[in-house]
Amino acid sequence: MNFLMRAAFVLGGIFLGVNLINFFVLGHSGDYLPGGERMGEWKAAKIREACYPALEHLEGDGQLPKLSTKDHRVDWRDLTSAKEITAALNCYLVTHPNAICERDNRAYIVDYIGRYFAKFDEMMNTAKRYGESEMSTVRDLWDSPRNRAISAALMQDASNGRLITADFGWTVPAPIKPMLDRYKGATDNCPRGLAAGA
Repeated sequence: MNFLMRAAFVLGGIFLGVNLINFFVLGHSGDYLPGGERMGEWKAAKIREACYPALEHLEGDGQLPKLSTKDHRVDWRDLTSAKEITAALNCYLVTHPNAICERDNRAYIVDYIGRYFAKFDEMMNTAKRYGESEMSTVRDLWDSPRNRAISAALMQDASNGRLITADFGWTVPAPIKPMLDRYKGATDNCPRGLAAGA
């Protein structure tokens, strides 16, 4: 009996370790989204490939995040990442508003929404070390026309049932939780063929 308990404990530790590596190190957070008829397989999403062109000319897109001051501590890698993640999510939600209606795309987009807000939180947490001025710089950076378009699209998708709290499971980003709660019970208005994955 003692041997079985130790074996179960070891196997449980291995299982937990593998999943933590998959989630935090490899970044496969989409594997942990809830399943069901609304959500497909994030790895099979076609929207990612469709939006590659949106990432090709970031410097030429004046609507993406940019720094409003030279007096800042924002790392260039964080700035580049903010531009990339904004350009991609803008393409998924704004350029292709019906993409979220296809099950595999929905799983990928829901996961990406989490990544988008996680990047903002990461940059804000770094900025907090340097005071309110730096936090204001980061907030301004994430208030580009593309970011505002994403916010409007998220509100639209919540209000018409294309995004619901259950899509995120336990990973609902705090900034969008109030809007998802506000429109709780909204009927998904996706075209039937798309919602079914046709």
